[in-house]
Amino acid sequence: MFKKRIVSLSIIFILIFTSATSFSKEAILSNSFDKGKLDKGLISINYSPSKNSKLKVMISKGTSKYTYDIRTNNQFPLQLGDGKYTISILENIEGNKYRLLEKEELNLGLIDKNKVFLQSIQLINWNEDMEAIKKAKDLTKDAKSDLDKVKAIHSYIVNNISYDKEKIKNLQAGYLPSIEETFKSSKGICYDYSALFSAMLRSIGIPTKLVMGYNNDIKEYHAWNQVYLKETNEWIIIDTTYDSAYVKNELSVPMIKNPKEYLVEKEY
Repeated sequence: MFKKRIVSLSIIFILIFTSATSFSKEAILSNSFDKGKLDKGLISINYSPSKNSKLKVMISKGTSKYTYDIRTNNQFPLQLGDGKYTISILENIEGNKYRLLEKEELNLGLIDKNKVFLQSIQLINWNEDMEAIKKAKDLTKDAKSDLDKVKAIHSYIVNNISYDKEKIKNLQAGYLPSIEETFKSSKGICYDYSALFSAMLRSIGIPTKLVMGYNNDIKEYHAWNQVYLKETNEWIIIDTTYDSAYVKNELSVPMIKNPKEYLVEKEY
């Protein structure tokens, strides 16, 4: 779970940010937008900010908008389906006011619409050399189906990762999970749980979404996963943070959740 205070600040910021009118009218054409992985549903930003500048990228399609800080790993998903996207690079000028530096428009048409949920992105940053990814392959080497693979990784996480109550007290806006840190420390918040689960499943070829919103039983903003099973052609909801609490108290809980118990606000 995210701490309520942090989430409230983030939501207020995004509302002000997306309604700001202090954008320059001219977009500068450059090589800042790397479209080499569009067939995987990804856009990369190659932009070197000036010293002390704060940059964001806004990805929009229709009325949906996603904003991210521009950091070192700037690979972002185009997860809103096929169609026209607008990608904007924005620079902070004061307070919550941003000006447009560059803009790119593109039309996405994917052969495999689930492919985007197999990739490494800024929020779910993984590679084959990570111990967590090696563990995923080891846990699933004898599995007969994708569901068996999901169960194996789910069992590992809920039995070995503990909720970090101290971390949530000092969480800062803009926090990004570290797959390796969560795996090595064996603790984290809901964002860490869901990012780790996503990375491990994606690495073995199972499309997985990191989802943010609300659970009926949890007051705070929350993160969980949706996992695609090709055998049944369906997306299922799995909440490793929720299940971990039950397992730690030696209580049984179904792995697959009821969609009616969750309210989705963002998915990656």
